[in-house]
Amino acid sequence: MNPRDYLNEYIDLCGGIPATAERLGVPYSTLCSICNGYRGISPGMAERISIGSNGVLDRNKLVWIRATKKEGEASDAEAA
Repeated sequence: MNPRDYLNEYIDLCGGIPATAERLGVPYSTLCSICNGYRGISPGMAERISIGSNGVLDRNKLVWIRATKKEGEASDAEAA
């Protein structure tokens, strides 16, 4: 399982991005950008998410999440 899938599985268990963002104490827009590939996770954010998840999420896995898209880049579905 890649690191982004690891985070997305936790998000699904928590009931979606809005509920997870509130639980973790991070802005909805930040978590949404991470999930959609527009942002990666810094070591500081990985630590914050790990603490917010009560240690369920491993910060050492989260730090490997990197941005895979550029801002303003449309996905294949959006371009059609």
